[in-house]
Amino acid sequence: MYATNFGGSFGDSSGALSSTAPKVGFLFIGGAHHMLHLAPVAIELARQRNCAVHLFVGAPEDKVALDRLLARLNARLRVDVLPTPPWARMIPRFRPGWASLKLPRIYAGRRMLGAMDVLVTAERTSTMLKRLPGRTPLLVHIPHGAGDRAKGFEQRIRMFDHVIVAGPKDRARMIAENVVAPEACSVSGYIKLAGVLGLQRRGQIPERLFANDRPTILYNPHFAPDLSSWHGFGEALARQVIESTDCNLIIAPHVRLRDRLSHADCRRFEAMAVDGRVIVDFGSERSTDMTYTLAADIYVGDVSSQVYEFLHRPRPCLFLNVTGGERRTDPAFAFWNFGEVVDRPEDILAALRRAGARHGEFAALQTEAVAQAFGPIGAEAVRNAAATVAHLAGADEARPLVRAA
Repeated sequence: MYATNFGGSFGDSSGALSSTAPKVGFLFIGGAHHMLHLAPVAIELARQRNCAVHLFVGAPEDKVALDRLLARLNARLRVDVLPTPPWARMIPRFRPGWASLKLPRIYAGRRMLGAMDVLVTAERTSTMLKRLPGRTPLLVHIPHGAGDRAKGFEQRIRMFDHVIVAGPKDRARMIAENVVAPEACSVSGYIKLAGVLGLQRRGQIPERLFANDRPTILYNPHFAPDLSSWHGFGEALARQVIESTDCNLIIAPHVRLRDRLSHADCRRFEAMAVDGRVIVDFGSERSTDMTYTLAADIYVGDVSSQVYEFLHRPRPCLFLNVTGGERRTDPAFAFWNFGEVVDRPEDILAALRRAGARHGEFAALQTEAVAQAFGPIGAEAVRNAAATVAHLAGADEARPLVRAA
């Protein structure tokens, strides 16, 4: 078994671990877009060799995706697939949007997961383990993103034994909203960005996607039906930008939007792709590894936390309002203070054309907001998170700190 640090060199983790080494599991059951939030920590913990690291996924296709990501990160770790009860295989036929089957897979895999001393997750369905009989590991939550939506601060987070957030913004809000106790929440830095920057240094993420000098617009709508700009603005935005001919365009919605679209919807947008100028991507690897947020010059979105990933280098933003009314004073819409907010589809093109000139109004706020959202940027974030998990596992004393059954 091999792991690497994020300086780019291989670290050999061969050799037997002590039989008393705590067992730390990482549960990848929320989709491919969660993987970069956890995988770098698992790799660092394996490299340190003070814990036995186990990786779990919910489905064979997730194992393929995680194995590929680990290879891109210069690491090789064993990945186990949780069992799926035979009866649960029928569910997607009646509920096509519920393809992940998280609940039945966690239930079927409860003994595998319960054998861990600490279980680290990026989603919250795994808190059901505390409602099941038998041995339960300490549950550690690393949220997948650093956005402002209220769902990121929901009450299920209370059921975790510890929460590791990216920056001081989320820690302060979770404490203020009584979601976590101060001693049960720590700041690491933005783990995903550390992994992505490592991929970029190794040439696995292209710096440019178009062989021209036009500015590149990224349209990144969310999937939540009541908040997404997709149905109200998406087609109008695409046609206005494509017809203007003076910009490149990347249409890359949140990967979960694809589950809510018909094949006809997807085909209609995919037909808008123009070689060398317009990319339409409903969920490839590039939609989750920050390829598009790194390459774009202007971000257009609604409520996705990917705007913070885009703004690790401050650049112009535009937000599309489908909720009605002024929302920038609402903490769940704090990122709408990073750029102009557009209420009507017919105003998009004009707002895009003045976005660069107006960026000075928002640049300082963007810089400060990202510092509060992300905390330390780079390998330090991964080391911080791994150290916290190891401490919670009792690795310092070579004995697990597991809760009694």
